[in-house]
Amino acid sequence: MSGKKMIPWLDTVRVFASFAVIVGHFVSCFDGMDGFDKMRLYFFHAGNVGVFLFFALSGYLIPASLERSKSLWEFYRKKLIRVVVPFTVCYVIFGAGLMALAPLSVSVAEWSPFYHASYRGGFPWGILIGMFPVDVNIVKLLDLPLTWFVGEWFMGVLILLYLIAPLLNVLIKRAPLVTFVVSLVISVETFHAVGDLMALGKIMTGWWLFPARIPEFLLGMILFMYRDFFTRYKRRILFGVGLWTAGVGAWTIMSYADVPALLTRLYPLEPRSMLMTLPTTYLFFMFTDWLNEKLPRATAWFNSFSDISYMAMLVQHILLYVFVAKIPIEKFHSTGPVLLFVLVTVIIVQVSNVIKSFSDPAEKWVANR
Repeated sequence: MSGKKMIPWLDTVRVFASFAVIVGHFVSCFDGMDGFDKMRLYFFHAGNVGVFLFFALSGYLIPASLERSKSLWEFYRKKLIRVVVPFTVCYVIFGAGLMALAPLSVSVAEWSPFYHASYRGGFPWGILIGMFPVDVNIVKLLDLPLTWFVGEWFMGVLILLYLIAPLLNVLIKRAPLVTFVVSLVISVETFHAVGDLMALGKIMTGWWLFPARIPEFLLGMILFMYRDFFTRYKRRILFGVGLWTAGVGAWTIMSYADVPALLTRLYPLEPRSMLMTLPTTYLFFMFTDWLNEKLPRATAWFNSFSDISYMAMLVQHILLYVFVAKIPIEKFHSTGPVLLFVLVTVIIVQVSNVIKSFSDPAEKWVANR
């Protein structure tokens, strides 16, 4: 994972993670359809895989970004612009577009953050709050207007991780092992500490709170900062991590033989998933690095979609949950979901390109201010 090889395999991870999230959200639209349980077992957890890859990938990019920044303010400014501006542009375009569909379908327009202020006379504070990536758990906890609808909870979490990234960077340099172990403890304790709030509906899941996701973010930072060490002992580390992953997987499958345990038990929304997610993240990073080395031409086309990966994460949420979820899927033939997924993926890519053509100039304008 050297610096020269960094960009190609990072693009591969970025595109794969986006695709995995699209798969997970697409499958969730088929709840109630015959065979959904099987689809859910094999594909629904793809979204979880995509999310932790994104957190680790974001962490991997942080140390270099901090080194290039002349000050903490410059670091924060760049990160916020790159996250908030595309989010806000997508928010406004989709919000206006859904409102324009009100004469045809009020149920569709209700997804727009502008709907409540326009039709129900609500003061548009929710619109202003929703224009920025905010962790949905915090919104629910504080009883703020929930008009958040573009992208995913993880973008709000990501901003909070960016805020503590400089501190994590210092701690990793001084005591990487201790810092990582403490992050694991914080993650587990955070998940269990909010159990009562989850029961009251104030928190969707403790696994969506940013302290619970620090280990994945931290793993990416460690892999970058100590890449020379991981390169020097590459074979030994690969063997050890591979053996651990196989052992945990085999033990879990034998313990829960009544279900496809590798997916349902090792990638759930709880701390136990770190037994598999952390080592497999490292293995996947190494695999994509190797893949780009051996098949550079074959991966080049796939990597070309990395420029719209972030925008696709914003776009797919609306297209899937607002439109695809309204399709009478119970009438589908067995090949219907496959054809629909291909069509929706193509549409997501095209729409992402269009909205990015508006977002890029806006991002440059704000950056130059």
